[in-house]
Amino acid sequence: MTTISFTSGELLDIISQLTAVADNLDDAENYTLSAYYSKIVQQFEMIHDKIQDFVPENRVANLALVAN
Repeated sequence: MTTISFTSGELLDIISQLTAVADNLDDAENYTLSAYYSKIVQQFEMIHDKIQDFVPENRVANLALVAN
């Protein structure tokens, strides 16, 4: 099992960078790849929204990859 942790701020940084990439691709009329990055943004936003329910000291997303 592999785990990674993201603080609320790190998630916001990731979201910001991925949004910029998606916007640049959209401006370049590469709509398929822009949609791909936008979907990734949505997934990170969902994670960020979930950790907002935690008290500020515990706003960390611990993601685990478990292989069968």
